[in-house]
Amino acid sequence: MLTFWRGGYANTSLDDLVQATGASRASIYSVFGDKRALFRQCLALYGARFSERIAEALDTPVTGRERLERVLNASADRLASPEAPPGCLRCNSTLELMGTADQDMQEVLQEANDAFLANLRRLVDRAVEAGEVVPDQAGRLALYFTCIVNGMVTLARSGASREELAQVIAAALSSWPSSQTDS
Repeated sequence: MLTFWRGGYANTSLDDLVQATGASRASIYSVFGDKRALFRQCLALYGARFSERIAEALDTPVTGRERLERVLNASADRLASPEAPPGCLRCNSTLELMGTADQDMQEVLQEANDAFLANLRRLVDRAVEAGEVVPDQAGRLALYFTCIVNGMVTLARSGASREELAQVIAAALSSWPSSQTDS
């Protein structure tokens, strides 16, 4: 996963994957079939990790805004960490492969992006259930905060600091409805 994340799909060779995994070419082909299938598995693992963060946030007894703030801060922490490759595997790959002639990859990435949006929608829907957000705002808020995360990815790839990402989070959270009656 980290190899694709660092180098991108097109620039990652099977030799790179052999070196990163320590597995032989034959083993990679035997288990995954090909580079494309291995990439799909990596993208699925990456998405599952975000889904786990959402599940943890949903299990926390706080307001919807506080849940979202925790998720955004966890994303900013990861984005600003020197231990992770720059950007996000999903976003980097989307920018690299969407709009290319590879329809299969575009579908895989669309599914990954749809899953990301659906995860943020789960957070917003919980706030709707709690009466913190009116139902007709849910889709708009989920889409908006997806854009915020994607924008933070771009900023982080461009060298933005954790403090700058915190400013983005603070500004974005100011758009969260203060109450159902205020919206």
